[in-house]
Amino acid sequence: MSSAPVSSKNMLVLNNSTPLSEIPSIVSGHREIEIDCGVLELSGKRLNDMMIAANGGNFEHFILRNVCGQNLIGTGISRPAKISVYGMMGNHSCAFIDGLYVNTFPTRFPNGVWCPGDAQVAIGTSANPEELNIAGSVDDLFASYAPSGRFRVAGQGGNRCALRAGAGVPEIWREVNYDALENKSDEERIEEMLYLYQKRRADIRTKGWNTYIDGFKRELERRTPPIITFGRKVKDYFMEYAQGTIGVVFNLYNIKRPTGYYVCSGMTAGKALIRGEVDDAQLGVHVKKVLLDDSDRELLMNETKGLYECFNNVLHSDRYQGNLDRLMAACDKDPEKFSSEFVKIVPA
Repeated sequence: MSSAPVSSKNMLVLNNSTPLSEIPSIVSGHREIEIDCGVLELSGKRLNDMMIAANGGNFEHFILRNVCGQNLIGTGISRPAKISVYGMMGNHSCAFIDGLYVNTFPTRFPNGVWCPGDAQVAIGTSANPEELNIAGSVDDLFASYAPSGRFRVAGQGGNRCALRAGAGVPEIWREVNYDALENKSDEERIEEMLYLYQKRRADIRTKGWNTYIDGFKRELERRTPPIITFGRKVKDYFMEYAQGTIGVVFNLYNIKRPTGYYVCSGMTAGKALIRGEVDDAQLGVHVKKVLLDDSDRELLMNETKGLYECFNNVLHSDRYQGNLDRLMAACDKDPEKFSSEFVKIVPA
């Protein structure tokens, strides 16, 4: 490949031969940056280094082409509003992101191989995206420890998706002056953390736990739980130990039991809404099935519409598109009947 980047009025195309040290100056003045991963020519680390090097520019959109399992995508990226991934996103991508829009799309590689826009293991760990939308399926630990944000998967999920998700992100977390922390030495950071820890312990002992927690009431009420939806099904331990997560499984292919075992095991807050059957033997510990209420029906209307708008005509199979159309039509025609097809699971 030529080392010279391909450029248009608003688009800049980089590849594996683009010198890392030159990227900050190359990207200046461009609103969109496209990186051709060359299927296997670009490693995940190299790709992420390129994205971080470009991250200081005043642009809005990373477009990643021919992605085939590159890991760590998005880690450390804060500025662009969107990341579009054409291909299969690799392990541990989108960890710790905050406020980004990330989408995967199906694509056909240069050798003709079709890739449905899947993502691998531990995608979205501890993430707080505006939206993280996967056009294919995901493997284990999707959205694990996610404190907030909107997550959608067109296909199916692996084991332990949404593990311990849902603690919430108060806006106060974003008000921390991280620049001040970065300018401190390791010893100064440790000293400050120890001071804050000891101060918190002293406050709890002086005020008592209930009074101490009441002081955080405003911040706690500002928390927004993550909403995690799947178009098809999920495997075992869905929403294990979730702490306020809202999970929806739409079961587009109408299989009898669209979840594995140990559903919501140990969940302390939140709810799962699953279209299809969930046997008692599939439930995890300390959870139960209950009737839906009006807020659940409103949620299902909104999430069905969201799933449809996100994945409608995104190069899926004719069968998937037909099932998606029928799901949306059923929701529009009779919301009451539609919601009756869902099982609701909450903490016992």
